[in-house]
Amino acid sequence: MKRDCVGLLALVLLYPGAASSQSEAGSDLADSILDLEFKTVDLDFATQEVAGATQDLALEETDTEIRIDLAADVLFAFDSAELQPQAAATLQQAAAVIRERATGTVRIEGHTDAKGDDAYNQALSERRANAVRDWFVNEGGLSDLSFATRGFGESVPLAPNAKPDGTDDPEGRQKNRRVEIRVEK
Repeated sequence: MKRDCVGLLALVLLYPGAASSQSEAGSDLADSILDLEFKTVDLDFATQEVAGATQDLALEETDTEIRIDLAADVLFAFDSAELQPQAAATLQQAAAVIRERATGTVRIEGHTDAKGDDAYNQALSERRANAVRDWFVNEGGLSDLSFATRGFGESVPLAPNAKPDGTDDPEGRQKNRRVEIRVEK
């Protein structure tokens, strides 16, 4: 009987220690899981940022050049040639392509839609092309390359500015507001 009591006492004394040890291990495991969840959220956010940026940049390659199309609405506010802060991610991607592939002069061409005066649109497209060139030279690490800029105003549309019935076509005008970069290979 004395032997049974000693055995029972040993079990009682060991059991709370075992429970405490399991509780501490479980607590450590829960902390690890929470850290993993936090890292996953950050990774998802970064992936969404990159995906958004790549949608603003279109590449087309021929035997002699790479054309990079940038939506002006991503780069500039309405009626402005000042680059918006969020344009930096898209311009960094374009700069990476230029840095890797350029062998000659990089041409930057500004385009507008047909809203407004022809002369005003021409000047705006020139200022926008120059703003992109200046960013590449001053912020994009491409100061060692040769650039040529040109504005086309509304003269080279990608899409109609008006629908067949003569009404405004906002989607067409949006496609026409762009900056094209032509990288000689």
